[in-house]
Amino acid sequence: MKKLSVLVALALLAVAGTGFAVTCAYDNVPGATLLIPYFRVSGTISSAGYIADGGTDTKISFVNVSNPGIIAHVTVWNKYSKAVLDFNGPMTGTDEVSFSMRDVLNGKLNVNNTSANPAIVPVLQKVGQKDVCGINITSGAYAPGAYIGWGQQQYLRFSHPQAGSAALDWQISVSIYNEPDAFLPYRAYVLDSLDESGDVSTFQSSHGANILDTTNPQCGLGTASLTNLTGEFSGYVTVDVVNYCTNYFPDEANFYQLDAIATAGWAAAGHTPNVLIGDVFYVDQTANSGNISGDQAIALEFDSRLNWTAAAPDTFFGRFVSALATCEQTGGTTAPCGVNVPAAFQFGGDGREPLGDRYGFRYLNSAAAGYQTWILVWRGDTYVNESAGAPFNLCTWLNDGGPSGAGLYDTNHQLVSYTYDNDEQTYTIVTCPPGYPSPCPPGGTVSPNYVFLEASRIALLSNTQINPGSYTGGWIDVQFRSTNYLGIYNQAWVGVQHSGPGTTMNVGHSATSLDGQFVCTPAIVYGPGNDPGTIAN
Repeated sequence: MKKLSVLVALALLAVAGTGFAVTCAYDNVPGATLLIPYFRVSGTISSAGYIADGGTDTKISFVNVSNPGIIAHVTVWNKYSKAVLDFNGPMTGTDEVSFSMRDVLNGKLNVNNTSANPAIVPVLQKVGQKDVCGINITSGAYAPGAYIGWGQQQYLRFSHPQAGSAALDWQISVSIYNEPDAFLPYRAYVLDSLDESGDVSTFQSSHGANILDTTNPQCGLGTASLTNLTGEFSGYVTVDVVNYCTNYFPDEANFYQLDAIATAGWAAAGHTPNVLIGDVFYVDQTANSGNISGDQAIALEFDSRLNWTAAAPDTFFGRFVSALATCEQTGGTTAPCGVNVPAAFQFGGDGREPLGDRYGFRYLNSAAAGYQTWILVWRGDTYVNESAGAPFNLCTWLNDGGPSGAGLYDTNHQLVSYTYDNDEQTYTIVTCPPGYPSPCPPGGTVSPNYVFLEASRIALLSNTQINPGSYTGGWIDVQFRSTNYLGIYNQAWVGVQHSGPGTTMNVGHSATSLDGQFVCTPAIVYGPGNDPGTIAN
């Protein structure tokens, strides 16, 4: 009987053609959104505001693993989780896109010229030429026509819901960009919103190096200028499968209200928006202290059960849905949600699985031997701030000067971490959880630690705040919240970079989730790939 059961299970898998992905679990499968949790670009800035070759760069690649064409909407965010720049990338079926973040910040947004529809790409802005987004880039007329559908060179699921209205988005949302500089008039604004971004080395002071950018124009600080750029640019990137070309950011209501983000409607045609896989390479050629490493892009699955008609599920973009698009909580069908959106594609929310908030990773810490570790940390939440209620980015906190008690610098977001050496019998409790009975256990400390930014690279070498025992190696267990805080939007991701002497030893990898099997709150209901007997938080 047992042998028969195994054969039946194998037969079912053969019929399905693939193993089931498990939503809200720690699995590496195609997603509807990719998160590149951190990027960094350095170099000399020319008088015209362009970044010269050399130094640090970040290489990003992603693949459409499905047969239909898609539009990949790329958004560049600053380290305070404020969207700064976006562009649309058409991908034919089974297509691949690769680009350098240095090139993107230098205005080269045609990241997939040779792979999109060959009839429109070779000569940009040719008379009578039509962008796959539906815009005739000479006349401005909108006629998506043959580009709607499910063929290899059909990229759109339906027309822009605002087409023909006074709204600008449908008129400016293209996939063919001016070369060599797609955003020449806004160059200073974009770069000045991403600069002052080197490594962070403190867990205890928001006024440490590379944390507060007091001239960040996208956060409303200072006047954009090409003369005060530091030549260190960082932030994070999201890549979303969308239903049509758009320049709405994912922190804007219409991205969800008008169902730009791909969610429902695909299944009826036998497809899924979970079609993206990708990777990221960090290239740092600094002599004796550089790191060249890579990791997978973080794939976030769409699941129709993660909708906002449910009881406040936690989703990746959930904080934006909650704050900006309240009509999404009725299923995305009550105006202004769903206006001119085909009924099958109307959906409440983003439907993207969330990330966890507790991770484990090994570290190396020996300046004498030349071994060191950095962690790449992405995190997000809503933030209590005395001057702005509960904002969903850190710009208000930055404007206030990075005070304690706000942003990620409050009790709710205090790290609870345990640092172990290579002998499991010796460990340090680095931060005692709030309310822990006094005194801390032997070797512990009550000095609170924080990660202040939404995207940062943190140096662990000789860092006694996270490793007060100055252990030369071991592992760290870190939870990105106090034990008393259960905010459903609190999420994090940790990547790890190790280096040895020179560039002879470099490795990058994701930290391991210590949250258990599932990270959805509340737990989603039973469905394919999810065992109802094991779903728990």
